[in-house]
Amino acid sequence: MRPFLLALLGITACASPPPPTVQVSAARAAIEQAGSFVAHYAPAELAAAQAKLERAEQALARGDSTQARRLSEEAEVDARLASAMAENERSRGMK
Repeated sequence: MRPFLLALLGITACASPPPPTVQVSAARAAIEQAGSFVAHYAPAELAAAQAKLERAEQALARGDSTQARRLSEEAEVDARLASAMAENERSRGMK
């Protein structure tokens, strides 16, 4: 029984992580929510988010779940940063 458990543990330890479909979807949603308003006020940051999402999707297509997860999380953060920067610029312009 003990060798079976050790073999089972070894197999599960080598298994690749599940595809980060939730993270990719969250990044895509954050970029879509940013819209043209953010593209006007924070174009570089939004472009960085879009580029990372594209790279995440490419990593996902080749089965690299770890890279896809990391890039999609970074893309979501970049999109949210772009949104915050755009909102800040808009509020500064209203004063």
